[in-house]
Amino acid sequence: MILLSLLAGFWQYGTLKWDEFYRYLAEFVYTDNTAWTVFEYDPVRRRGAPCLSGAEIVPPGSYIVLSSSGEPIRLALLITCPRLRNPSAPALEAHCQIRGYARDQKCIITGLRTNTYTRLKVAHIFPQGHDTEWVHMGYPSRITDTADEAVMGPMKINSIQNLITLRGDLYDAWENYEYGVDPNNNYRITAFTNGNEDINGRFLQLDHIKDPTLRPLDELFTDHFMQGLYMHMKGTDPPPTHEDDDLIAFGDGPFDLSNTKAWGTREGKARLEFTLADRLFDHQLSQQDQATSAVNAADASALEILE
Repeated sequence: MILLSLLAGFWQYGTLKWDEFYRYLAEFVYTDNTAWTVFEYDPVRRRGAPCLSGAEIVPPGSYIVLSSSGEPIRLALLITCPRLRNPSAPALEAHCQIRGYARDQKCIITGLRTNTYTRLKVAHIFPQGHDTEWVHMGYPSRITDTADEAVMGPMKINSIQNLITLRGDLYDAWENYEYGVDPNNNYRITAFTNGNEDINGRFLQLDHIKDPTLRPLDELFTDHFMQGLYMHMKGTDPPPTHEDDDLIAFGDGPFDLSNTKAWGTREGKARLEFTLADRLFDHQLSQQDQATSAVNAADASALEILE
C-alpha cells in the first residue's frame, strides 16, 4: 500500500484499519489548513473513490491524498527522520542484560523461555546513543527506577524502564523499527514490514511486572512506534547499524578520517552518520522549528504539490 510521491509504504497484514491509517498520516502530513482525505489512486483519472476514516480494513493498493473535495492540495511532510540506532556500549551491556532477564525471564512478545537465555536479548526502547535527545525530551525526570546511578547511568538511560527482553531475531527487527508497540491500543504490536506475520497483532506481555518502578514507560514505546512510521511509512532509508570493534575512532573528540579501516566501510559510514546526527541534534531542532513556522504561514517554497 502506498501514497504516491510523498510516502513509501505500509505492509498490510489484514489488520490495519482506516482510522489507524489516518492517525498515522496525521503525525507527519501538513497542509495549509486544508482538510484532506485519502482517495484510491486511478492511473487514468488520478482520483478514485474516497477512503474515509473508520473501522474498515485498508485493502492493499495505491492511494493519493487530496483535499476533501477531491482537488489537488499543497502538502508537506514533517522533516523528522527516524532516529538512527547505535549498538549498546559493552561496558554497560552486562547491567542491562542482568536486570532485563531478572525482570522478564522470557521474550515479552512470544513468551519464549530458555534457561540459558541464549535465544534472548535485552533491547533499549529509546537508543542509548542518543542521550542528548533523551535529556531534551525530559525522560530522566519520568524514570522512577530506584537503581543506583552506576547501573542506570547519570541520565538514567539504562534504567530497567527503558529495557525489554526479546527473542534474538525480534531484537534485530526492533532495532530496525520493523515493528512497534502501541501503548494506546492495549500494547498491540504493529508490524511495518513484511516477514513479521508471527508477531503482528499480538500484545506485549507486561502483566508479570507488578512494580511500577520496573515497568517500561509508555512514552518510550510511543516514541519507538513513531520511529517505525518515519522509517517505513514516510519512506526514508537510513543505513543499518552493526557493531564493529574498529569503529572506536568515533568518540567525543575529532574524527580521524584517515583511518579508512574505521570509516571506509558501510558500517563505518553508518556510525559516522550516527555521530554527526547526535552532535547536530540542537541544530536539527532549530530547523524543525523553522519548517513548522513556514508551513503554518503556507509558504509555497516549503510545500510540495501533490497532483
